[in-house]
Amino acid sequence: MVAGGLQVTDTSTGVTFRPGCRDGLEDWRDWHQFADTGSLLGFGHEPVSPSAARFGDTVRLTVNDEQRDSPVIELSVTVLRTLLDSAERHLADFLGLATDWIPHHLPGHCAAPVTAALARALDLPAPAAGPRSPRP
Repeated sequence: MVAGGLQVTDTSTGVTFRPGCRDGLEDWRDWHQFADTGSLLGFGHEPVSPSAARFGDTVRLTVNDEQRDSPVIELSVTVLRTLLDSAERHLADFLGLATDWIPHHLPGHCAAPVTAALARALDLPAPAAGPRSPRP
């Protein structure tokens, strides 16, 4: 489990949709299913109950479903997919950096299992062994 999940901030209003207690970073791919089908996502429960709903091509992220006048973020499914693609790139970049870091800071016999566990936790393929070149 990688506690935290995906956070969405509307930079024009300052509203931030934070994941709840039942939404870990390992669940990030569930957002793709939501974008495709509008299926429900479980984010958490009281005292703060974030929710996501899809209305046609519009996604509404409600900061706290328990609050009648809760702030919301509305975005298109296309924008959500763009954000998800960006999140995947960032997670893959993080995994690559961790893969480079791990052998220098853990005993040699631990490097491969820790790297594989991190890849599983992030729901990403384990990177190839060996140092990576920096991204342009």
